Amino acid sequence: MNKKCLAPLLIVLTFALAACDDSKKGNYTGQGNDGGLPDDTVNLSNGGIPPARGKFNPETDVSYDTLQADTVYFAFDSSTIPGSERGKLQNVSEWMKTNPDHSLYLAGHADKRGTAEYNRALGERRALAVREYLVGLGVPAASLFTNSYGADRPAVEGDTEAAYAKNRRVQVGVVIRP
Repeated sequence: MNKKCLAPLLIVLTFALAACDDSKKGNYTGQGNDGGLPDDTVNLSNGGIPPARGKFNPETDVSYDTLQADTVYFAFDSSTIPGSERGKLQNVSEWMKTNPDHSLYLAGHADKRGTAEYNRALGERRALAVREYLVGLGVPAASLFTNSYGADRPAVEGDTEAAYAKNRRVQVGVVIRP
């Protein structure tokens, strides 16, 4: 197999294997392999000192309040960002331009239809789609972290299409560093 085909194949296999792991609460794919912020991420609010590795906890160090109105919603079984949602990402990009010392946490979600593995993979594809779109708008890739919760954290309980629609989303959270 030539080298041009090998890299995409390895990427696809990596995502496939990650989607099958039931032991994770989420499918964190942010920078740094220990769940911490990367060594080269600089927190300007503390004098430019990088945070200690392993100190970032998505459960406690992310606030979704600031950019709550910019949650991106998706169609059923899709990770394509609808045109009607792209303005929200433009708002997020503008916010990042005025707050360059912050990082964002993109939490992908799915409705409860489908298997747990499939929904985690779909949530991941959604979070990565939002990440790539923001990078295209000029947001530094190093300031964006992704995770998939699949259907584990519904915004709305219920078995109606309205409830499902609210659960097919990517929440944009601001990383709050201690």
